[in-house]
Amino acid sequence: MAGIQLSGLASGLDTQSIITQLMSIESQPRTRVAQQQVVVQARQDALRSVDSSLTSLKYAASDLRSALLWVPTQKVTSSDDSVVSAQLTSGAAPGGYTVNVSTLASADSRTYGYTAGGGDLTIDYKVDGAAQQKTFTLAGKSVDEAVTAINGANDSPVWAVNINGKLSLSRRETGDHGSWGFEASGTALGAQIASRDGTDASYTIAGDATVYTSHNGTATEGLPGVEMTLRAVGTTTINVSTPQVDSSAVADKVKAFVTAYNASVDLVRDKLNEKPIANPTTDADAAVGSLYGDQSLSSTLSQMRQLISESGLDQLGVTVPSTGSGTSPDALAGKLSFNQVTFDAAWAKDPATVQAALGSPNATGFAQRFEKVLDPIVRSGDGLLDQRVRAADDEIKSIQDSLAQWDVRLQSKQDYLQKQFTALETAMNASQAQMSDLQGQIAGLLGSS
Repeated sequence: MAGIQLSGLASGLDTQSIITQLMSIESQPRTRVAQQQVVVQARQDALRSVDSSLTSLKYAASDLRSALLWVPTQKVTSSDDSVVSAQLTSGAAPGGYTVNVSTLASADSRTYGYTAGGGDLTIDYKVDGAAQQKTFTLAGKSVDEAVTAINGANDSPVWAVNINGKLSLSRRETGDHGSWGFEASGTALGAQIASRDGTDASYTIAGDATVYTSHNGTATEGLPGVEMTLRAVGTTTINVSTPQVDSSAVADKVKAFVTAYNASVDLVRDKLNEKPIANPTTDADAAVGSLYGDQSLSSTLSQMRQLISESGLDQLGVTVPSTGSGTSPDALAGKLSFNQVTFDAAWAKDPATVQAALGSPNATGFAQRFEKVLDPIVRSGDGLLDQRVRAADDEIKSIQDSLAQWDVRLQSKQDYLQKQFTALETAMNASQAQMSDLQGQIAGLLGSS
């Protein structure tokens, strides 16, 4: 507060401490309002966390009916990846194919003496049979400097190596000399010391008399829809499966749903069972138990559990644990478990029955029914949880407005008290001055008589 403040100079009272204590009493209603804001904020944060968890659970349910999950696919394997590895590029004819690799792709290589002081170097090379040329100016360069210049050029068709003062050049591309080879010339070079022409990789497929070739070891001929990488000379068998839905992918989605379901059950139950602290003294205490016994969330859990119990998913390995007497924590919580053996047996018996139970793009199953339960709860914009979060926003804003009004009211009260005590001190100070003056006059009169 602006102005003179006389803190007990005349009265001997600690007026500032008195004002502070009075304001503490006056502020108690504001403290309760501020604590209410903490409660609402905690509830809003809890609702958001539940919304996020249940939304993830809904997505996990959606994945069970995904079109991509139920599209028949093929797999390709090699009996010896060290000889040939393979991958599918499109649909391929099912079966086993024996592939014999007779040669691997190699690159042209030339070694020359190197002229002291360097000079020009010209590389005449082929790219898939088409003639190309690249010239290097190596005048004044040592053999090491020449190697650095050649290898540092992004468009260099060759790699260079210093071998005991000789310049060794190798074509960067592997393949037959006539299509992917090179020749070198120029004043930088001395006599040619060694030479090796590159070759294509070659392979055959049992039952096919054709000898297939590849300049770089990536083979796409002979097995339409399969790309092979030739790694070593030898024989291997490439197996292409019949198109079918990947049962392991379906099982992974079921397990992911079980994990998401149990995470949501744990979270919601924790919120429902967390009791508020009576007469909280701190903000942390006030934030506890913001969703205790929440009816809408309790109802959501009940709906999920009922649907699980009615869905027949136990035939696919999805069950509620019932250890011993059936009173295990997981069983009491209604959490799920997944049995891979049971799922595999159901799949082996009839994949179509598994698909019908879970759901698909063309038929309603468990996935669609479970989504229907969660949709009105977690739907973006107008779902129950979104509505409650927005309502909490409105409540917080109202509380903040109330706090602002309390702050104005309390400041006015504090200013009033400060003014009153200051006036009291001023009046007492004046009275004491008058008394002192009067006492002086009396003493003077008595002394003169």
